[in-house]
Amino acid sequence: MSEPAPAAAESPLDPEQRLAAEAEAESVLVLAGPGTGKTTTLVGRYVHLLGQGAQPARIFVSTFTARAADELRGRIGRRLEQRGQDFDAERFRRMPIATLHGMALRLLQRHPPPGCPRFRVFDEQACSRVIARHRLYLGDDVRKPTDVFGAYKDRLMDPAAALAEAKAKNDAALLEAAEAYGRYQRALAEEGGFDFGDLIMELVRGLETDEAYRARLAGFFDHLLIDEYQDINPAQERMLRLLRSEGARLWAVGDDDQCLYAWRSADPAFILGFEAAWPDPALYRLSRNYRSTATIVAAAAALIGGNRRRHVKDQEPHSASRLALTIAGLDDDEDEADYVLRVVKGLAGRGMPWHEMAVLYRAGHVGSRIQIKLAEAGVPLVVRGAGEFWQLGPVRLVAGLARLLAAPHDMDARAMLGHGKRVDRLLSQAPEKIDADVPWPALCRQVGRLVSATARPPGEEGLQWRDLAFTAADLAAECENVAAFIARMEEQRRSLRRAETGGDAVVLSTIHGAKGLEWSAVVVAGCEADLMPHESSPDLEEERRLMYVAATRAKRWLVLSFAAERRKTAAPSPYIAEMLAGLDTDQIRYHDTLSRTRLHAGPVAPEKAEKPLRLRPELKVSAGMRKGRPPLARTRG
Repeated sequence: MSEPAPAAAESPLDPEQRLAAEAEAESVLVLAGPGTGKTTTLVGRYVHLLGQGAQPARIFVSTFTARAADELRGRIGRRLEQRGQDFDAERFRRMPIATLHGMALRLLQRHPPPGCPRFRVFDEQACSRVIARHRLYLGDDVRKPTDVFGAYKDRLMDPAAALAEAKAKNDAALLEAAEAYGRYQRALAEEGGFDFGDLIMELVRGLETDEAYRARLAGFFDHLLIDEYQDINPAQERMLRLLRSEGARLWAVGDDDQCLYAWRSADPAFILGFEAAWPDPALYRLSRNYRSTATIVAAAAALIGGNRRRHVKDQEPHSASRLALTIAGLDDDEDEADYVLRVVKGLAGRGMPWHEMAVLYRAGHVGSRIQIKLAEAGVPLVVRGAGEFWQLGPVRLVAGLARLLAAPHDMDARAMLGHGKRVDRLLSQAPEKIDADVPWPALCRQVGRLVSATARPPGEEGLQWRDLAFTAADLAAECENVAAFIARMEEQRRSLRRAETGGDAVVLSTIHGAKGLEWSAVVVAGCEADLMPHESSPDLEEERRLMYVAATRAKRWLVLSFAAERRKTAAPSPYIAEMLAGLDTDQIRYHDTLSRTRLHAGPVAPEKAEKPLRLRPELKVSAGMRKGRPPLARTRG
């Protein structure tokens, strides 16, 4: 740790940032890759506009999160103070700097369009209560209604349009969803509520149907500054077009290589087609990376170069450091968790603060053992993108059902299961599907299979559900009996609670939850061929963007780990080889000789059936012979 991390560019702006901040075109797109000073340039644009005589109240700034909006206000204030200009913090708190949903709310409250009812904003919990009261669950009991209804609103589809789409496609699942969406909207109206999607829907409705209203609202703004432009969806894009109708200038900053939210209807076509879609367009690129070492920049560039639908852009590292990228090929998920613990403790021993380290993963179940391992070792941690392992839905079902079958009078186990259609289905199927008289580890295996298959969500969510269920069953099966499992689970939960901290802590996060953040050291765990790219994803370019975002969170140390076996035999992600192709041999370090061998061994043959648990051989024999089958092959020593 003798060489400090490169400092971020703040002030003054570098030449590329200054050109972008002072652009004069009506429609400006700034392509800003990781670490190139995106927010610095946005602040520079705002300050430049003030210097040109623009009024703060007439500059609309959109950020991706409310937290980012607060940070932006603070950075604007510091920049103005550096320049010797007056800064009234309370006045700037009232300026139009917010998320697009937050801005829509502000406009609707202060200037409601004709026909807009009085409303209260319902957060996700309130919306879930509406769904529960009106029994608006979908028939398969797996699709999350709020996600389904939100997707309609992201595409500006009211219930009538959703119903028409379902009928045109003659799709029973779509028809059921559209009908439930209509009932949901009626229920919200009865309670005087708008959810977040309704805010933009209602504002767009008013702007489109009333010319006088549109002229009035659009006339409020001279400039629209949009952060994270690659993540806007059709409803948000339409809102921006309408707010520009009175001549406001558009200045957007983003990076098509970091578009990760297709599941929220974000479409990279908006940023890729910017020049054709907006009047008097100008495109600027920020190419100097102030965050990462030369090694990380080169590896990330080699990776993302595999995508075809992207703006071509080059990055020059501010840091000339060639500190090697580390590849670790481990035996299994337990071995990986042990390795990650050694990495973070080793860095801490060399003086690195815990909060400068992060462990990132594509799928939440990859972080399960790592979360528990670090917590049991006393490492302070913060979990993002998920939560405490034993509180996750499929994990609670496995633990609760296994405990209940082993000890039918265990009321804590019944409480852990909870209530609902899925639980009722599990309890009704358990007597037929599970032999409760087998040894505890074999019982856990059966429960894991049942939970993984019963009312499992579709697509990627279903695969994560499956893997979490198997991970929970695996952890339970490692105990000798139910009493040992309860003791282990409670101790792990206590460790996790002790490890949780709001201060100096290692961050464990999904890659989606890490976007926009950075750390000195990053371990990307679970770099296997069926996880990165994820086996359920139809969009391989978005999968490559996910790996790109994960790698570019690191400032100094980047470690890529993969397991040779994670519930089944696994191969390393092809993205590792793509990254290494951009490096020289001195920029690559292998954890051990076996890691190198595993990386270059080539793909493994596909297995005919998934192996949900890696039980001790004697337990596999007992479970197999009970049903008249030969014992399964041993997969763990």
